[in-house]
Amino acid sequence: MFTIDASVWVNSFDQREIGHETSSQLLALMRAQAIPIIIPNLALIEVAASISRTRNHALQARIFADSINNLPNVRVVQLDEALAQQAITLAIDRRLRGADAIYAAVAVQQGCFLVSLDEEHLTRLGGVVETRTPEQLLAELLPPTIEE
Repeated sequence: MFTIDASVWVNSFDQREIGHETSSQLLALMRAQAIPIIIPNLALIEVAASISRTRNHALQARIFADSINNLPNVRVVQLDEALAQQAITLAIDRRLRGADAIYAAVAVQQGCFLVSLDEEHLTRLGGVVETRTPEQLLAELLPPTIEE
């Protein structure tokens, strides 16, 4: 199971971003293989806000956020008291921004790997939750190619 940070969802959407193809390929593979993804409801808000701001297109933002919410392999969890307390602890102990702490808390609570492009996720969560970049996870999920 995996928790996917908003940075990866937005990267998969925005063809102008470096790494777009990798993030898109990873999320398509995860959907095709029905690999479970568990995200906080905050992810939908962050994705919609980012797309609306960068594209100045409310309808695209709404459609993309709704499409994530409706993916069959994605489960959206609500920020309840237990999750909020876990996020507070991670924010304090690991010096994370609030939203980053929520993704980390979901990954810890649900026993997921955390997939992110956020450097703080990738460097500050050692010993707490396993983290991967989209590129790293894609390499793990794809079968090795045979070189001739």
